[in-house]
Amino acid sequence: MIDICYYSGGLKKANLADLPKLKYSDVWIDATNISDMEADVLNKHFNLHPLTIEDLKAHRTRIKVEAFPTYLFCVFYVINPKNKAELLELNLVLGKDYVISNHITPLPFISELKENKERLETLFRKGPDFILHKILDSEISNYLPVLEGIGDEIERIEERIIVKPRKEQSSEILRIKKRILKMRRSVMQQRDKMAMLAKEEHSYISHKAIPYFRDIYDNSIRLVDMIDNEREAAASAYEIYISSLSNSVSEVMKALGLIATIALPLTVIAGIYGTNFSVLPGAKFAYGFWVMIAMMSLLSIFMVLRFKKKGWL
Repeated sequence: MIDICYYSGGLKKANLADLPKLKYSDVWIDATNISDMEADVLNKHFNLHPLTIEDLKAHRTRIKVEAFPTYLFCVFYVINPKNKAELLELNLVLGKDYVISNHITPLPFISELKENKERLETLFRKGPDFILHKILDSEISNYLPVLEGIGDEIERIEERIIVKPRKEQSSEILRIKKRILKMRRSVMQQRDKMAMLAKEEHSYISHKAIPYFRDIYDNSIRLVDMIDNEREAAASAYEIYISSLSNSVSEVMKALGLIATIALPLTVIAGIYGTNFSVLPGAKFAYGFWVMIAMMSLLSIFMVLRFKKKGWL
């Protein structure tokens, strides 16, 4: 599906068949899950390179910024609005008087921009490069709430770990770490490509737009720092989990050790009076058994009190 917006004394919309009539107007073409027919029409009208057409049709193209004689081609990745853990490919083509955006599924920030007539007219008056800037700026901004959500999730896991470490918490932390690393690989590459847009001279990015692209580059640097902070937080949460688990095991071993220590003298006494000698002290005393039980109980109480005084309990 293709949506076409163009500026000619005001914001207007057109169909794919109207492209030849828009030769002298600034145009924004937004393609969602582009078909072969639509790609061929764009190819003929804008004289796109065959490799660009191939990338528009394909998915999981590497992140890049390529300069062609008549346009600039960019590939970036954005957060999937339906699945925050997934990244979706976004293709952008910037020419002298047009910009093309291509993605596999509808993207909320692009849909909102197309419906914001006043904002879009302002961008058209500045030039197609400002539309490209707005799309990239929104794409970077969409990472922020996702990272904040990851930070909150890590905090909740840490709170549960402190109360009682559980086996599933380890899987949760590792899943978050994997998600963060996936985002980091993408954002790191995008930061480098943003630097190319902000620092290199490109025919289709005006000098007045360069400061705005520098701002995107600064935001991408800040985004990488935030991702690194969350990665460290996830690593810290895993260390807390391991430490808490170790402490829990130590407490169990300590309790078992104390029980064994208390039981040891009782076992000695029971063992002595369980021997097969015909004569044992107190063997014929009517209350001998109860005296032995009392002695064992008193010894156990004495040892428990002693352990508490030492701070072992």
